[in-house]
Amino acid sequence: MAITNTQLTSTSAQTVFTASGQQVVSVVYICNTSSSDVLIDMYAIAGNSVAAGNTNTIYSDLEITANDTYVMSTEKLILSTTDVLQVAANVANVVTVTISSFAM
Repeated sequence: MAITNTQLTSTSAQTVFTASGQQVVSVVYICNTSSSDVLIDMYAIAGNSVAAGNTNTIYSDLEITANDTYVMSTEKLILSTTDVLQVAANVANVVTVTISSFAM
């Protein structure tokens, strides 16, 4: 199992995970460390071939309350080589994304 951590340093979509081979994302933690609510968008992009947008959005305007963590763990994501997950937040430098994954 592997864990990756990414702090979102801008309000643009940032790559938080890139698959190397067949990989399973088992859980995603999105932590808001600020004293205000934030909104996030999350994208699953096949082969890193297109920009983040409406065609690959998996969460849109998901509100994460102040000093709270949202956990995505009910459904696993199976990714192929170069598939990516990207996340954008409406506030920079206050959201950390932690992903646990393993190879198939």
